[in-house]
Amino acid sequence: MFATVNGEPTVLHTPGLAGPDRAEWGPVARLAPVLAWLRNRPPFVLVVTDRTGADLYTNAGGGQAPRTTSVLGPDDEIERNAPGGWAQSRYQNRAEDSWRHNAGAVADACEQALRTSGAKLLVISGDVRAVQLLEERLPAWVRGEATIQHITGGRGPDGSQPHRTDVVAEVIRSVAGAWTAELLSRFAEQLAPRGLAVDGELATLEAMAEGRVADLLVAPDPNDTRTAWFGTDPRQILPVTQNPPESWHRHDRGPLADLAIRAALLTGAQVHILDPHTAHAPAEGIGALCRFH
Repeated sequence: MFATVNGEPTVLHTPGLAGPDRAEWGPVARLAPVLAWLRNRPPFVLVVTDRTGADLYTNAGGGQAPRTTSVLGPDDEIERNAPGGWAQSRYQNRAEDSWRHNAGAVADACEQALRTSGAKLLVISGDVRAVQLLEERLPAWVRGEATIQHITGGRGPDGSQPHRTDVVAEVIRSVAGAWTAELLSRFAEQLAPRGLAVDGELATLEAMAEGRVADLLVAPDPNDTRTAWFGTDPRQILPVTQNPPESWHRHDRGPLADLAIRAALLTGAQVHILDPHTAHAPAEGIGALCRFH
């Protein structure tokens, strides 16, 4: 729960959030625990397809219940076991064409679901041939930008349904871990001279103040007592070793990590919360990948 002196509280339901209950009052909200919880619960789209269409489960992330939709393909010529003889090939071709048309409708629905939810993860399950046709018809941007994972199980009652939630949850945890590893790899590469990464408190706050940060990396330490100055503008952030300029009409002091997260979110940067003692994490528990030098 987050509240101010003047507004109604904002309540977030966070089942599985680790750590003890805490109640605090301060100049900025402490969002790191919630962002760490959200890291392993990203938006995703699950599609369970067959040759007639598909069931789509669009999850906006954060443990919310998915929105379920069904796609019925435009063609119903789905059988290939037609009579033999000279007409056999024609029947098979009609069935294949129908499957392709239906897969196209499912691909369009997947693209729309990914766009509306902002998800970067597409989990696909279902009939082997239908899955193959679906992937062939996904737009290039989906195949290039989204992470596509496969699980077993079909639309019909085949025993996979009771376990599907657990299987998808394991896929999501694995993908979230891979995304974090990829981020840290890019961060390490960009620490090279003339790279776009900054490391440590002073360099990161300077980049935040200049509006250069694209991705903020924070490894919160519960024992961290560092603070920083901040003003009303999110880019007004300074180490406590420097004096705020007179152009800041008002300023206050708050926890360094919380202020960096505030500045990142309010300037359109992505925030990535790392577990304490993560290998190859930024020095001093804070760093960033920048948009430009």
